[in-house]
Amino acid sequence: MYDNVVNDPENPYPGKLFNHPNGSDVYAGIKIDYREGDVNSEVFLNVLKGNATGNKGKGTGRVLGSTRKDRVFVYYTDHGASGILGMPDIGPSFGIPLTKKELDGALAYMYKKNLYDTLLFYLEACDSGSMFADLKKEKRIYAITAARDNENSWAVFCENPLDLPCLGDEFSVNWIHDSEINDILKETVGHQVDDVVTSTKRSHVTQFGNTTIREEPVGDYQGKAKVTKATPDAAAAAAFRAEVVASAVDSRQVPLMMAERALREANVSPDEITTRMQLYVSKRDNLTSFVSDIVHAVVPRRSVARTIMQKKPVRITALDCHDVVVKAFNRECAPFNRNPYAFSMVSYITNLCEVARDPKPILDQFAIKCADGPTFTDVL
Repeated sequence: MYDNVVNDPENPYPGKLFNHPNGSDVYAGIKIDYREGDVNSEVFLNVLKGNATGNKGKGTGRVLGSTRKDRVFVYYTDHGASGILGMPDIGPSFGIPLTKKELDGALAYMYKKNLYDTLLFYLEACDSGSMFADLKKEKRIYAITAARDNENSWAVFCENPLDLPCLGDEFSVNWIHDSEINDILKETVGHQVDDVVTSTKRSHVTQFGNTTIREEPVGDYQGKAKVTKATPDAAAAAAFRAEVVASAVDSRQVPLMMAERALREANVSPDEITTRMQLYVSKRDNLTSFVSDIVHAVVPRRSVARTIMQKKPVRITALDCHDVVVKAFNRECAPFNRNPYAFSMVSYITNLCEVARDPKPILDQFAIKCADGPTFTDVL
């Protein structure tokens, strides 16, 4: 957990964290093994692979100590794009994204080394379906994603009486709410997933891998502690779902929305707000043009280059190219955590790698166009 919210000077509720407009503090009592600079792809992959040596001196150093007899639950939430998941930008990793190649490798390692019996993976991110498109049933993994491989996920509770930024995401608040109101010692994974599929209206919750896990109790993955709960109230559950849907905002648009809200709260004049928002939009256009120029430089045939810029990726097969080029783009041209809109450019990079296969000509263009370091900042 990055853990950068509760003690932020802009948090009007110091030491507290909320995930619902009328909810209670969810920070008290939680145990955090890794925070801030220790939250990066290397640490996360070491946790999955049980590599305690690799995480020595970082956080608590705890990693999965699971065996072939254990059921493992992974919940991951961050920004995302075609074949990548976001990471924080503090520390030497500087927000290096986690790529599909790396996640595939870690899950394959866990399977080979018998580090789980079955594994349930909930993933909240835009384009999250792209991370599991080729997941094989025999791996005994059941992956549920907030969105398809070329679809945004949606933030919720962005306008709230607490005067806080978005408090959650549609897929995530739906599955957490389901666990809160149901007896997860009896409820099956399949029942929860079906409920979340039905409740999540703005994106398409997608399922991959071994569906036999659907028959197992949710508690086998999320915890077996006995908790006394009131009988689920159908009317209250329906009201909650309606509230979630009504508050949903396309995650790609949240940075712009938050920027405009900050300007309003600072009593900036309407004309100045309009001017600044137009500037943010023009920055988006400039970044898109920048990537388009690279695509046309690497792929001379205009019709192919045009397809790369217009087509949504279907499946990532050039994993080596994708891994190298995405990381170079983040490092040399447009760091994702300084430029949230840069995540939207990854679909073009994915398509370009599928055509070029070889990363070298793409990297050569980065070296030319980003010779003086990252070219873009604050592309929201």
